[in-house]
Amino acid sequence: MQGWYNIHKSINVMHHINKLTYKNHIIISIHAEKAFDKIQHPFLIKSLSKLGIEKFYLNIIKTIYDKPTANMILNGQKRKLFPLRIGTKQGCPLSPLLFNIILEVLAIVIRQEEIKGIQIRKEEVKLILR
Repeated sequence: MQGWYNIHKSINVMHHINKLTYKNHIIISIHAEKAFDKIQHPFLIKSLSKLGIEKFYLNIIKTIYDKPTANMILNGQKRKLFPLRIGTKQGCPLSPLLFNIILEVLAIVIRQEEIKGIQIRKEEVKLILR
């Protein structure tokens, strides 16, 4: 249901923009699955700290993301460890929560900036998070 709503809302926004003569607009879409792999660890820690996450929990998260490594199995052979600099840990139950927190940080910045939304009838569309 939410996917349909987002697609419907996005099509309405694009249709509205196409009718306008002044077309100085931008639509940003974040694919959650891909964005998971792009979160930089220092940004994650800094964002959590600014949001007021208690030091005890912040230290646990710092420990999890301090110098993370991964390795691969290629042709049946385990390869050497290599450092990870971005992304949340795959399979970690904490990762979706951390990702949602980071998305909320982005949403807060968008809401606070003097970014104008698109006025469609009586509604201003600026940010859709579902």
